[in-house]
Amino acid sequence: MPEIFLDSKKTNIIWAIVFGLLLTAFGGCNKTPAKVSTIGVIAFTNSNSMVREGFKAGMAELGYVEGKNIRYIYALIPEDNDQIIDSKTRELLSQDLDLIFATGKLALKAKELAKGDMPILFAGDAFPVESGLVKNLKRPGGNITGVKIADSISKALEWLVTIANGAKKIYLPYDPDDPMATMELPGLNKAAEQLGIELVIQKVYSIEEAVAAIENLSEDIDAVFMIPSRTINPRNIELSRAAIKRGIPTGAPVKLDEDVLVILTSDFFDIGKKTARLAQQILRGAKPSDLPVETADTLLTINLKTAEKIGLTIPDDILAQATTVIR
Repeated sequence: MPEIFLDSKKTNIIWAIVFGLLLTAFGGCNKTPAKVSTIGVIAFTNSNSMVREGFKAGMAELGYVEGKNIRYIYALIPEDNDQIIDSKTRELLSQDLDLIFATGKLALKAKELAKGDMPILFAGDAFPVESGLVKNLKRPGGNITGVKIADSISKALEWLVTIANGAKKIYLPYDPDDPMATMELPGLNKAAEQLGIELVIQKVYSIEEAVAAIENLSEDIDAVFMIPSRTINPRNIELSRAAIKRGIPTGAPVKLDEDVLVILTSDFFDIGKKTARLAQQILRGAKPSDLPVETADTLLTINLKTAEKIGLTIPDDILAQATTVIR
C-alpha cells in the first residue's frame, strides 16, 4: 500500500478543521442555555419581593444570565384592583413569552386569561387546589404548577400556645370581606379544637377597629393570633404594639411586622428558588401538568425583644428550635 504524505499547508488546514469540530463538540456540553428565554413576571408592587429575588437567584444558579440567555418582562400591580389586574395581565400576555411567573392570586388571573398552552408558574399560594389553580398537588393538570406556602398556620398557632405558657383563650381579628382571611378560619378552628383552646374570633373592618378591640380585650385573653389580611396587614405593627402595651403575646403564620413575638412562616426566598427549578424543567420541554406542586420550607422566628417588653421568659430549649432569634 503506497504511503500518503500531506504537505504542511494541507496538514494545518486539517488540524484547523479538527480543532473547530472539537470546540463545537465541547461547546455543546455547556450547560448554560444558548436560547434567550423570556419570562413574564406578574406581582403586586408591595408584595413580598423575596419570592421574586429567590426566583431570579435560582435562575442565575441554573445558568440563566439576565441580558444573555434570559429576559424578564415585569407587570407590577400597584393595588388589589380587579380592573388593573385584568389590564396588566392582558398586557403581559400580549408579549412573546416562554412562560409566566405569578405570585399569589395573580396566578389565577393569568390562568384565566392565558390562551393555548402558555406555561404558568405560581409562587406562594397557600391553597392551590381549593382556589382552583390546580386539580391536585401531584398531578396539577392544565398548564400550571408551582410552589405552595407550607401549611404552617395551625403549627404557628400551636407555637404561640406553647410560648405563651399554655395559653387557653386566644383573640383572632379578621376581615370577613377578605377571602384570604376567611379561607384560613376552618383550619384554625379545627387546630384550636385539637389544641384544647378557645379562639375568640372577631370581625373587624379597619385597622382602627382592630387596635381598639385589642386595647379593650377582657382580662381572660391570653394571646393574640394574627392571620394574613389585606385590610389589617399594611399597618399590622399598630396591633402588635397595642398588644405589647397590654402585655399580651402575639403570633402569626407570616412575617407581618417587627414586633410579633412568634412567627412560623414559609421561606419566601426558598419559594422563589424552588419555582426557578420548575421553570428550568419547563424551558427544557417539560409540561406543567406533569410537574408536582412543591411545598416551601418553614422558618420559626422568636422575638426576645418583644418577650422582654411583655415580661415573658422563653426557655432555652424552645429558643434552640428557632431558625431566627431576635435579641
